[in-house]
Amino acid sequence: MAKVSRRSRFNAPPQKAPGAIILMILKGLVVSLVVSLICTFFLSLISLVSDSSFVEHYLSYLMVCITVTSIFIGSAYATQKAQSMGLIIGMAIGLLYVLISVGIGVKLSPEPLSWLVLTNKFFAGLAAGALGGLVGVNL
Repeated sequence: MAKVSRRSRFNAPPQKAPGAIILMILKGLVVSLVVSLICTFFLSLISLVSDSSFVEHYLSYLMVCITVTSIFIGSAYATQKAQSMGLIIGMAIGLLYVLISVGIGVKLSPEPLSWLVLTNKFFAGLAAGALGGLVGVNL
């Protein structure tokens, strides 16, 4: 006699609990922050060791690259573990990462924040998270 399976149509796995999704988002956020800290540490070491103006001249572009890369890696890691909801998990990680980085930047820097820069950071974070989420689900 055959076993009765509780799977839904198209042989899809059962849905995960909302607590598991939040845990995956937090794990991805932690991975993103760790990757960002490691890359920033190496960038600061390179800047201290070398006297070249190359790093100083392109520092803002390098930091954007580090931010987008770390959001992508954290989103891909989280959605690879979750195996579902890649777009939502990735965008949530990107949004939370940008919120944390903007919060730290506002506390550390006395310069006012432009709406254009803030909007650009949010869209870049959402896009990197969404792309990382879609790649992570398919790995």
